[in-house]
Amino acid sequence: MGFLAPIFLAGLAAVAVPIVLHLFRREIAPPVPFTAVRFLQKRTIERQERRKIQDPWLLLLRIAALALLALAFARPYLRVESKTQPPVVLAVDVSYSMGAPGRLEAARQAATQALADLSGDTPVGLVSFADRATVLAEPTTDHGAVRVQLAGLQAGPGATRYAGPLEAARGLFDGRPGRVVLVTDLQARGWARGTTSLPDNVRLDVLGVGARVDNVLVRDLVVTREQARVVISNAGQVPARGSVSLVREGGAPATQAFALDAGVSRDVVFPGLHAGGAYVARIADTVGFPADDERHAVLRDQAATTVQVIVGDDVERSRALFVERAFGALGTEPGSSYAVRIVSGTAALARESLRSADLVFWVSATGVDRRAVVALEQFVRDGGRVVVACGPALDARVVDVVTRPFGITLAGGDAPVSSPGGLVAQDPRHPLLAGLGEARQDLARTTISQACDMTVSGTASTIARFRNGRAALAEARVGNGHLLVFASDLGRQWNNLPVQAAFVPLVGELARYMLGDGAGARVALANVEDPRYQRPGVWPVGPRGQAAAVNVDVSESDQSVITTDEFQQAIARPPADEARVARVQATRLEHDQGWWRYGIALLGVTLVVESLIARRTPATEVVS
Repeated sequence: MGFLAPIFLAGLAAVAVPIVLHLFRREIAPPVPFTAVRFLQKRTIERQERRKIQDPWLLLLRIAALALLALAFARPYLRVESKTQPPVVLAVDVSYSMGAPGRLEAARQAATQALADLSGDTPVGLVSFADRATVLAEPTTDHGAVRVQLAGLQAGPGATRYAGPLEAARGLFDGRPGRVVLVTDLQARGWARGTTSLPDNVRLDVLGVGARVDNVLVRDLVVTREQARVVISNAGQVPARGSVSLVREGGAPATQAFALDAGVSRDVVFPGLHAGGAYVARIADTVGFPADDERHAVLRDQAATTVQVIVGDDVERSRALFVERAFGALGTEPGSSYAVRIVSGTAALARESLRSADLVFWVSATGVDRRAVVALEQFVRDGGRVVVACGPALDARVVDVVTRPFGITLAGGDAPVSSPGGLVAQDPRHPLLAGLGEARQDLARTTISQACDMTVSGTASTIARFRNGRAALAEARVGNGHLLVFASDLGRQWNNLPVQAAFVPLVGELARYMLGDGAGARVALANVEDPRYQRPGVWPVGPRGQAAAVNVDVSESDQSVITTDEFQQAIARPPADEARVARVQATRLEHDQGWWRYGIALLGVTLVVESLIARRTPATEVVS
């Protein structure tokens, strides 16, 4: 026998209490009227007697009640050898690459055969996965129900992510030994967002299905008022011909033909004045992946993108001068221009003020209560975009209140770092820096006299560094929210960046990178949390609930594959936590046996019997 909570067995010591009380209990004879005794001679009578337990049945019942209470809280169970088979989890890939002709059917057949090879008493679970993993059936011996779930699987619009199903299976095993049978087309990009681990008491079998197909896809769709640009790619190995249509919601389609050699992309342009609304570009491809045959975009009827620059006090408005002028130089046409407003004081941090902006710059906090700036942290968590420039008007200790929860820490020393050097790209291929082209060289020549000491950790990442190696530009994402921190100012006090030729292009690329196409008019399918909108289309999922285009991740069209051995090697296999496995097994045994319930029931019966016997016992006075 074992106990889940053996510490409660210490409560058995309480059985000594009724024993002591019964041993020291004595009866006091009631006073009896008698004649006068004052003339009788006083004499001491010595009497010695052994203490005896009174009412032994009551004592036994009370001891039993206390013992049953302690044992019930200790959660007893009987150790028995488990006769059940280790569970098996079938994980089936339903990403959009599985939509190729015959590929998902091959996956169903492979999973069904793996199920048929198992004995009838083996618990079997089912997990489907793309960029999310969904547990369709927890481990059960009802194999027929699992077959029904398998037959209903359909390829969706998600991209392949291998970590999700393995983590889901690990949760279903909960430390127990088991086996995972993963059926997939073995796309190499399934590990693009990191790997995972499985304990060494879990066996993993990977079944590869599907062969390479010739796929033609709509890679991108960008709609402005002057033109719509559709990017068509031939990811196959033979030339392809076809036509692409562009349709505005409620309008007639416009169609153009295209011809592409293998491995070539081409822009198809639809000129004309396009009205605001939802657009979709489609091609007909019968041999490739159906999910990437269309692309959605939205053109918003708005005059400009709203940029809000926060300063601490009206006297600090000059801190926003260079940012304001840079946005003024970026564009004047409707849909591509920026409306910059400079706001000051605590009112600028109010929720209503922040939510009315597409992009927020924070350059000064003079005179603002540190408790008020916490609103910026919540704004980012709610999907807002914030750029922070640490400088003489924005103390690092104040900035740290907002940035630290996202993994970007700014030291609160009295003096900033002196002469950190120019800006050096951490990765020139980063989307923010790649668009600058030759202008990146101007950033390296920037003279920076002072900067805040910034440390990047956790999920945050460094975009650029100073020449002394310290982080200069860092970012963090939370859902749709995006935070970018520059460790120096944008007001030409700690550096000469605002007068460099690269400053205006940098601000423009920064805005495009933070906002995407049209101030959040694009949302990645993997970032959509609402199940109603987890499919391609134009849905109200953008910042502040505006319509945004949700599309498939076209990286899924990359048909590079890995071998099953390479798949296995990508997974860390730490040793199983034997102590945890034993605890899990004990918890399951105790839960199934439920001896504590019988103990509580018997305790209730004992108390009832004890109360009945106590009522029938002559009343006595207990003197300790």
